[in-house]
Amino acid sequence: MKKQTTFFKTAVLISTILLLSLIIIPFSSSQAAERYQLTILGTTDMHQNLLPYDYMSDEPNEEVGFSKIYTLIEQQRDEKENTILLSAGDVIQGSLIGDYEFRINPIEEGETQTIVEAFNFAGYKAVSVGNHELQDFPLWFFERALDGAEFDWLSANIKKYENDELYLKPYEVYEKDLGGRTINIGVISFTPPQTFNWGRDHLEGKLYFKPIIEQAEKFIPELKEKSDIIIVSAHTGLAAGYRDATENAGYYVSKIDGIDAMVLGHDHIEFPGGYEDFEGVDNEIGTVNGVPTVMAGSWGSALGVIDLDLEYNDGWNIVSFNVSLIKNDETVESHPKIEEIAQEVHQGTLDYIRTPVAETDKYLTSYFVRVKDSAITQVINDAQLRYGENFIASHPEYQDYGLLAAAASFRFGREGPRDYTRIEREIRVSDITDIYMYPNEVRIVELNGEQVLDWLEHSAKNFNQIDPNNSERQGLINWDLSGSYYDILEGIEYEIDITQPEGQRIFNATYKGDPLTANKNFLVITNNHRASGGGDFPHLDGETIIYRTATTHQELLIEHIDNYGIADSSFNWRIKPFEHEGDLIVRTHPEGEEYIEERNLNFLEFIEIDNDGWGIYRYNFDGF
Repeated sequence: MKKQTTFFKTAVLISTILLLSLIIIPFSSSQAAERYQLTILGTTDMHQNLLPYDYMSDEPNEEVGFSKIYTLIEQQRDEKENTILLSAGDVIQGSLIGDYEFRINPIEEGETQTIVEAFNFAGYKAVSVGNHELQDFPLWFFERALDGAEFDWLSANIKKYENDELYLKPYEVYEKDLGGRTINIGVISFTPPQTFNWGRDHLEGKLYFKPIIEQAEKFIPELKEKSDIIIVSAHTGLAAGYRDATENAGYYVSKIDGIDAMVLGHDHIEFPGGYEDFEGVDNEIGTVNGVPTVMAGSWGSALGVIDLDLEYNDGWNIVSFNVSLIKNDETVESHPKIEEIAQEVHQGTLDYIRTPVAETDKYLTSYFVRVKDSAITQVINDAQLRYGENFIASHPEYQDYGLLAAAASFRFGREGPRDYTRIEREIRVSDITDIYMYPNEVRIVELNGEQVLDWLEHSAKNFNQIDPNNSERQGLINWDLSGSYYDILEGIEYEIDITQPEGQRIFNATYKGDPLTANKNFLVITNNHRASGGGDFPHLDGETIIYRTATTHQELLIEHIDNYGIADSSFNWRIKPFEHEGDLIVRTHPEGEEYIEERNLNFLEFIEIDNDGWGIYRYNFDGF
């Protein structure tokens, strides 16, 4: 009996110890978990904006510039022990410095772009290839950036035409010591597939592009096996009803298992905060389907910051996070080291843009280019038509063709209420690039009259469909369509009925008094971006191009304005008048009232400046 009692007591003691161990061991394990912090610093769409300077206006702009962003980067590094610096792309082209280094004072073999040198100094780990890395100039220009970079250029969806291999590394894994514990950080990047259409003349037969989601689903599981956390740092925006989800695929990429954070770009939008709320996107805390995400605007307007609280306990977990944007403004100092790196190219660019071209007594703006005929698009089209006339003179087989030209504005408020062209008195090279921002090359396409009508219908997506019986305010401009895709066609006359749905808006379109039909052939002078598929216009996929030249529109404009000046608008098109109940509203530059008075534009009336700094104007048909 005594032995049984002893055995029973022993069994109870052992059971109690085992039970306590089940309770205590997990608690002890949890207490032993290690905590660390990692901060992701993200930039995007720098577009060679090294300094806080607007070369098109030839004046400082304290809200942009990499030299100021680097000051913010240093501040974050001083405050936080563990950081990684990434870019979502569009680095080497987009400001006049890019043009200067390609055309005016070209970088030579063995040299690299100044902004690549600045990114090297800043200590970037990886940079996504953006569309402007590839579409504007021949491939050798980007490959100088490849050769000069001390960081990784990444893209998982660009392939070589010759052997079907990836052009660049799809991803990279970076080991980082967080203070006694090493973490493997996987970074993967993507590029808009539409880049091929936008830069077809430079890329055809050399590179092609796979769909972003297809490549993400292929490589992210592979990267997951090699990484503790995965960051998508890609040149793509969000979608879910906003523009084209194959171009802006971030929303759908975020749904792929294994992604821990995203640094996105391309849209020139700031996030958190830049999108209307839609399912799965939190504009307050900065998540896309639960994934912390940042988009840092453009031109160095902000620095994106994602702070991760990490826990290590037989593996890494993200415990919490914080997403924020640090805005660039007049309180941020320009970093002297970046200024030193940029000094030579900055001065060379200033000397170039200050070259006089002509004088004008006209006050030229793009304030209302999306609702009326404008001298800004008129001068582009006049230069193109003169080029076309010379072409037909030397190619008599086209002498019976109609001659047209297509142009759009490149400064239409994309970057805010003051992002518009404004030119007074002396016209310099900087003003030429203000009229025509990109170094696009001239192309001539052959279309019939019905195809021209299709072009016009596509362009007319610029307008919202207006309900004449609605007594509330209605905005005229469809801001989901980029203003650079609102083409004005010169050489014909037409009306746009904005009470009609898309595809049914063009009326009374005539060429020299005759309706446009399939029986009449036309040559249309445009640019390589449009002719090769930019904007997804019908019949413009590269197949209808009949003439290519390396002459840029900027060169064309300089020669034309020098010889012929700038003519008034021809008013060859208009919004078709209709009776309406409520006000028709135009949102544009806040100083448009001055322009209205000077030009006696009685169909426009200033109402107010809204809380975001936009000028609000009433449009009516009484002034016609």
